[in-house]
This record gives sequence, structure tokens and C-alpha cells, in this order.
Amino acid sequence: MLPNHFCWTRFGTEAGENITSILARKERERQATGGMFLWGIGNSVGPAMRDLVCIERQPRVIFSPMRSRPKAIDCEPSGVLHWTDAEDLDGNEWPIPEGILVTSRQGGEGGREKRAHYALVCHSSSPLAAREEHSLFYNALVNLQTKNKLGASQVTAVVALLELAAQQGTVYPVALTAELVFPYFVRLKNPVGIDVQRPMRGRQKSRQQALHLVA
Repeated sequence: MLPNHFCWTRFGTEAGENITSILARKERERQATGGMFLWGIGNSVGPAMRDLVCIERQPRVIFSPMRSRPKAIDCEPSGVLHWTDAEDLDGNEWPIPEGILVTSRQGGEGGREKRAHYALVCHSSSPLAAREEHSLFYNALVNLQTKNKLGASQVTAVVALLELAAQQGTVYPVALTAELVFPYFVRLKNPVGIDVQRPMRGRQKSRQQALHLVA
């Protein structure tokens, strides 16, 4: 059963790394930290996250795969960043645990340098593996704070689940769930570039090797 309020994020290829590789890397983080992993997201959900942790005793994040094909900039980014520092919802420094790596593409679609990135602080007692456990209806979700429908560009949002009558239309599988643990959501800063070689064939292998060296 889905909770009445939760953080919902859609995942896919990011920073030149496919979801199989991302989940394998996050699983290594989970094992190294006793269950914790950070899930990078591109937009801030800080104010809504404050409300979520007040409403839900055990706040959760629900992961669903993207329905659309990945953008070219996600498959072939101009560069990749490793975010080295973080601060919590109150602006306090939060040391990223050893063994955890959050990456993103270096620039936006308009060629602008990426200056901000964020992460959900997650915990799972079970291995991370994408599988269709449940499903949810897109039309049954609204933004927790405003009660407005989700925008098409909201890849990650803190949502409320409407009554059964609204459960119609586009369906998203629930591929993965996890707990959100203190400090729940962090703003990332001080990125450093990862030198990723991109031969015509075997690009993914080179990226995985680079990430392994950074981790």
C-alpha cells in the first residue's frame, strides 16, 4: 500500500550512466553505510519536505521509471560533476558519508553551467533492485503544499495521494521504495569535474571505471 503522502521521483539515464549502473552503484553505497544511500535530484523540494516529515512518521520516497526516452544531454553530457559537500534544510553543513558518490551532468540544456544539485537521503534494509511492485496513477497525485496537479517538468515532487475516484489515466509502475532518513533532503555544493573518456564503443565501461576511481 502506498502512503497518503510521499516523495515521488522518476528515474532514467543520468550523466551518461544508465539506470542499471546507477542502481548497482547505489547498492554498493547501501552496503557500505549500513543501509543509507543518496539519490541525486535536479530540483529543490526543501519546503515541501519539511511538511512531509511532520505529516508522516516514517516518510518514504517512491521511485518510478521515466516513460519518455532519455534526452541526448543525459546520454552524452558535455561533462560530469561529483558533488563533494552538502548542507541540510537549515543550512547546516552535513558531511556526506564515506563511500557515497553523487554525480550529475555538468551543464544544462541551454549550455549553462550547473550551479545547484540536490539529493534525497534514503535508507533501505533490502537490496536495491528495480521491479514493478505496485503502480500509481499520475492523475491521483498533487503537490503536497499547493494541492495543484503536478507539472510535466516535475521529475521529483512531494505529493499527496487523492481518493480512488481520481485513479485513472496514465499509470506509472512503482519500481523501488525507500525510507527517507535525517536530514531527509540536502543541497549539494562544491562540485569537481570527473574526467570521463568517451571512446565510440565501450563508453559505459569507461564511465564506470572513472566513477570507481572517484569513489
